[in-house]
Amino acid sequence: MNLKTSSAEANQSERLLYLLDKAYEAPFQPDNFHELMKAAHNFYFKSWDDLSVADIKNKNFANDTILASHLNRIEHLMRERELENRSHASNLNKPTLIALLINPDTWICEGNHLADEFFGQRFPCSFKELKLEKSSLNQLKKMAERATMSGFNTEICRVKRNEISVSSLAKCGVWINPEGNAVNQVRGLAVSIAHFNWTPNALGFCQSMFQLADSETSVLAALLNGKTQAEIANERGRSVETIKAQAKSILRKSGCTKVSDLMVLATTYGLLVDPGGETQFQGGYKPLDFAKPDRIFTNRDGRKISYGIHGDNNGRTVLFVHGLVHGPFFPPDMIAAFKEDGLKVIAPSRPSFGLTDPPINWKDFDETVIKDALTLLAAKTEGPVTVVAHQGGVSHACRIANALGRRAKNMVMIGAGIPIDEKRHLEGMGLQTRIAAIGVKYTPRLIETMIRIGIANELRKGIKPYLHHLLSNSPTDLDLLDDPKIYSICEAGILHMIEQGPKAIVHDGAAAMADWSGDLLNLSCPVKWVHGSKDPIMRLDFVLEYVAQYRGDPVLTVENGAGTMHLTHATICYKAILDAARS
Repeated sequence: MNLKTSSAEANQSERLLYLLDKAYEAPFQPDNFHELMKAAHNFYFKSWDDLSVADIKNKNFANDTILASHLNRIEHLMRERELENRSHASNLNKPTLIALLINPDTWICEGNHLADEFFGQRFPCSFKELKLEKSSLNQLKKMAERATMSGFNTEICRVKRNEISVSSLAKCGVWINPEGNAVNQVRGLAVSIAHFNWTPNALGFCQSMFQLADSETSVLAALLNGKTQAEIANERGRSVETIKAQAKSILRKSGCTKVSDLMVLATTYGLLVDPGGETQFQGGYKPLDFAKPDRIFTNRDGRKISYGIHGDNNGRTVLFVHGLVHGPFFPPDMIAAFKEDGLKVIAPSRPSFGLTDPPINWKDFDETVIKDALTLLAAKTEGPVTVVAHQGGVSHACRIANALGRRAKNMVMIGAGIPIDEKRHLEGMGLQTRIAAIGVKYTPRLIETMIRIGIANELRKGIKPYLHHLLSNSPTDLDLLDDPKIYSICEAGILHMIEQGPKAIVHDGAAAMADWSGDLLNLSCPVKWVHGSKDPIMRLDFVLEYVAQYRGDPVLTVENGAGTMHLTHATICYKAILDAARS
């Protein structure tokens, strides 16, 4: 540290070093994530009660190359640690992961105890002795040879044992033997095999997320178990062309371009929803019953936009701009009401959320959000539009409404926030929300790494514990996670939010933290606010005060309404939307 550095800067540097120290520990001590959060709060703020961030503002962390270098190393450690975790029996977190280490110099394979069980043989053993069919052995051999060269990162492939027809998913990455040295490192291939038992529970979730017909789900199950299209056709008494058409439909609905990508996505869902592969539904598949962004629109620039259209196709148009955690999902009774009351609800996923492609340039994230919405509306509907801002989608909803001009008939704010005043509003937020709010604004690269660590560490325990962690500052929402109807939508919303990684979360958060007061104050259409008395992000009194001072719009208070208010108080929220669309 420079001796001329001021005491304030020295203190800030010390806090940053402590935070980085905790971040370096995270891949090795995942249960200490809360310690990382406390270190982050200590870095951003003077204390729990003194939320001054002046020293953060005055430092250009966004362009700090040394900090970026540390964060790159931390994320590299996370990737390496994941492979290491799957390579040692004592560190395995899921009972479905088999680990192999292949040394291309000696062609000796090491495996954990699950590899012993999976292959039915003892390790270490010769590569040729692996009980895999010839094509799988050849594939792994080529990758092991490539792993000794620079440029090889990770690949996904399917592998089959030679005595059974079921295939498994293998994630392959570089393994560096710790017995080597810096000059002469021994490199090889680390293989993690997900031998997943495709229960009706896991298949039902994939069917629901991809919106597949029962026949397509059966084809998906066969593909996931390594069947060829010819084998599926023969077993089902159908032509190969019919099975090919169904496979193409499955790929299109899932947003994947090839079967290996489909296996990765489906297995990810399967491991999260049913990690032990043990839960069974009685009577076959039981798809989750809610509406989803199940359509794909291809823009002129080649980008794909995922969206849903619900209700009456000839009804009054409602554009739903979703919040983060709960996504563009609706309960079944609300969907039925859309159709009965003549509403046509268009609900897109923002860039890099769900199956929507990321922006061509991340610097254009906000502009891409607006263009996507305008493009969809132009292609799918005509006439006036009621814009619904749901929670964190409010800043983009206001920008979209202004871009629509006279087409924006009115707006409804469902649990939506207001432009954030750092000096006042942070006190009403919980630990993680405070950190995220300041982090996305002043240290986006740092907060991206922290979100990545949080996702990786928490999802090891499953989606429900992750939701409990995410909603820890809202007791009202936590109590409702035991309701299967509410939980199913929250679960789908989490997958929708994290499917493509944390970068979109950071950019979306930065849009909310920017000064979008001009976009809100410039709205020329009528606006109605529906806000919960126990909202965990923006306190009701802050909303009431702001709206009374700057806009004078009506505000409907929902008693005991929290983050899941659109589900727990669906009748109130829906009535506000319906009244706006009919006005």
